[in-house]
Amino acid sequence: MSVSALLPRHIFGLRGDVKDNIHFVEESTIVYPVGHTVVSYNVETKVQRFTPGSPESEGITALAVSPNKKFMAVAERADKGTISVYDLQTLKRRKVLVSSETGAKVSWI
Repeated sequence: MSVSALLPRHIFGLRGDVKDNIHFVEESTIVYPVGHTVVSYNVETKVQRFTPGSPESEGITALAVSPNKKFMAVAERADKGTISVYDLQTLKRRKVLVSSETGAKVSWI
């Protein structure tokens, strides 16, 4: 039995309720949140790369890029609010910070 996977090729939209929702990370590349995903979009080649959010989160609440443009932090609302730090070259998760409160909805701002 073969299993098929559905992978996005292009995502349209922008989450307007996310704090600091658009950042230039290179001369021709921007990052912005769409739904539970952060899109890295090259405006010259028109290619998108995707960083999916946690499946148990209720959505992205904030987005930040380090001053040297090497890392991106994504805050997500959930039972335990999380901040994930990604390497912007590889889009691999480098660190996850989790709130210490349990049982309360936590939102990082």
